[in-house]
Amino acid sequence: MDYLKRLLRSLAIQTFQDYEVIIIDDFTPDRSAPGQIRELIKDYPKMRLVENTENMLFVRTCNRGIELAKGDYICLLNQDTEVRNNFIQRHVEIMDVDTSIGVLGCIVVDKAGNNWFTGGRFKCGYMTNMVDQFEGIRTVDFVAGTAPFYRKEVFDKIGLFDESLGMYHEDVDFALRMNARTSYKSCMFSEKLVVHYWMEPMPKREVYYYSNRNHIMILRRYAKRYIPIVLLYNWRQLANLLFVSVAKRNRTYLAIALYAIKGTLDGLIGAVKKTV
Repeated sequence: MDYLKRLLRSLAIQTFQDYEVIIIDDFTPDRSAPGQIRELIKDYPKMRLVENTENMLFVRTCNRGIELAKGDYICLLNQDTEVRNNFIQRHVEIMDVDTSIGVLGCIVVDKAGNNWFTGGRFKCGYMTNMVDQFEGIRTVDFVAGTAPFYRKEVFDKIGLFDESLGMYHEDVDFALRMNARTSYKSCMFSEKLVVHYWMEPMPKREVYYYSNRNHIMILRRYAKRYIPIVLLYNWRQLANLLFVSVAKRNRTYLAIALYAIKGTLDGLIGAVKKTV
């Protein structure tokens, strides 16, 4: 809750004031959370809480928020972020001027001030988060889902995030779909307006499952020729992890390896609705 409190405070003091904040509780196991959130936002008239009646996972929850939003631009924010007071203003200014931008992001830094994300590349079947320094505005292959701005009409043209992904890489899939179906582009600009404090959202074994499954699914859609290369590399990594887990009798490593293997297999056979 401390992460969310910090984020909401930073949103309340924005220099651009024509906005709404929709907070969605994805049926948090701690059922005291909605009450705590209501207490946090009671003095913030631009903010409202929406409660899911079941756990819908990340992508479906994002889509629900997008459908409820009324603005020309949609911004998704992880709860473990904090934004500068001109965060909204700068994104709106840039997107208002350049109507060819469908997705826009600024530089995201970690809590130590180091670059955490400066743009995404999809090359040779792999997704890479850049952390370099650059100046101005540049085109990228995708913008991380940590704090992106989307032009609402892009969703109207190509649809929402793919809910079969559940979580992870939905930002990459959406950007590649947008690039394939429209003339919009994904861009980054070089102002450091977001701090990502990095709160681990779920047990690592599920992370490995969804990351591996969704990676293969994206390759099947946009870059089939790289599947053998990616599989070869991934299997080598997983074999090493299995060896270490057996040698050290480490059940955590073993569980991670097995979930990653299951994710890869599900991605290959197209079990898009199967979850752990």
